[in-house]
Amino acid sequence: MPWNDNTGGGSNGPWGSGGRKNDNNPWGRGPGGNRGRGPAGEPDLEDLIRQLQDRLKGLFGGGKGGKGGKGGGLVGLIVIGVALLAVIVASVYQIGPGEAGVVTRFGDYSRTTGSGLRFKLPYPIETVEIVDVEQIRTVTIGETPAEGLMVTRDENIVDLSFTVQWQVDPANVQAFVFNVRDPASMVQTVAESAMREVVGTSDLQPIIGAGRGEVADRADQIMQETFDLYASGIRIVGLQLQEAAPPGDVIAAFQDVISAEQDAERNALEATAYANQIVPEARGTAVGLLEEARGYRDQVIAVSQGQADRFDAIYEEYRQAPDVTRRRMFLETMERVLGRSELIILDQQGEGNGAVPYLPLDQLGRNRGARTTAQGSGQGG
Repeated sequence: MPWNDNTGGGSNGPWGSGGRKNDNNPWGRGPGGNRGRGPAGEPDLEDLIRQLQDRLKGLFGGGKGGKGGKGGGLVGLIVIGVALLAVIVASVYQIGPGEAGVVTRFGDYSRTTGSGLRFKLPYPIETVEIVDVEQIRTVTIGETPAEGLMVTRDENIVDLSFTVQWQVDPANVQAFVFNVRDPASMVQTVAESAMREVVGTSDLQPIIGAGRGEVADRADQIMQETFDLYASGIRIVGLQLQEAAPPGDVIAAFQDVISAEQDAERNALEATAYANQIVPEARGTAVGLLEEARGYRDQVIAVSQGQADRFDAIYEEYRQAPDVTRRRMFLETMERVLGRSELIILDQQGEGNGAVPYLPLDQLGRNRGARTTAQGSGQGG
C-alpha cells in the first residue's frame, strides 16, 4: 500500500511505522532519532546549551552524588580563585620615578600614567609601555670622516665633532611611543642635517674661531624645530661642539693664518696701549702751551696798556704846557743817551805845541760794550 514503508513491517499508519523502528514521518526524523542534530546534521543549539548547563552543575556540585559534587565544587572554587589572581596580576603595574606609562586599548592610545601603582584591563585588552622621561641620552656625531667633514659658505672644508644630549618630552610621551621607531638613529640623522645647514650658511673662520657658540645654538634650534614639526616627543637638552678644525691636509696653512691674526691682534693691542700713553702726554703739553700763550698774551696786553696810559699822560701834560713838556722830554732823552755814552775830556791848553792827542778807540769801544752789557743785565734782573 502507498503508506507502507518498504523497509518496515507490521501495522504502519499513514505517518510512519507503528513499531517506530525507523521513527520516520513525512516531515523528517522525530525527536527520538539522531538526537541533538538539526537539519543537514547541524548541532542543535538547545541541546548544546543543555549539555553546558549539565557540565557546570557537575563542576560546582549540582549533579547527583554527594561526594562527587563536593569535590567538584572545591575544584571550581580553586579554578575561579586562580583565574581572578591571574587577572589581578595582569591588571596591576608599577611606574617608577622619572618614568611614564603609555596605555593602549586594542592598539589605540588610551592614556598616559605617572609614577606609582597603576591598574589596567588585562592583556590583550590593554597594554602598557613604560618610558624613562628623565634619562638624558647622548649621541656623538663626527667620529668618522663621512659625518664630520662639511662644506662652508666660503667653499672651505671643516672637520666637526659634536655631541647632542636629548630626552623624552614628559608632556608628549605618547608621540614618542607611536611616532618614533629608532630614536637614536633619528636624533643622529636630524643633528647631522641641522649642522650641515648651519655650516653651509657660515664662513670657516667664525666656525673654528669665536663663532662656535653661535653655530651650536643655531643647530640646536633647527633640531628642536624639526622634532616638533614631526611630533616626535623628543626634547633637545644641549649641543656641544667638541672639535672644529680644518682637515689635516691643510691644517698647517690654517695655523699660519691663525698665528698671523694673533700677531695682528697683539700689534693692535700694543698700538692701543701706546696711544693711551702718548695721548695724555700730548694733551698735557698742549695745555701747558696754551697756558703759556695766555700768559704771554696777558703780559703783552699789560705792557701795551701801560705804554698807552703813559702816552696819554704825557699827551695831557703836553697839552697843558707844551714848551715845558718838550724841554723835559728833550732833557730826559739826552740823559738816557748820554748816560750810556763814554765821556772823554780833552785838554786844549797844549794847542799849538804840535802834539796830536792819541785816543785808544778800540779799547774804549770794548769798555763801552762791556758796560752796556752789564747795565742791560742789571735792568733785566
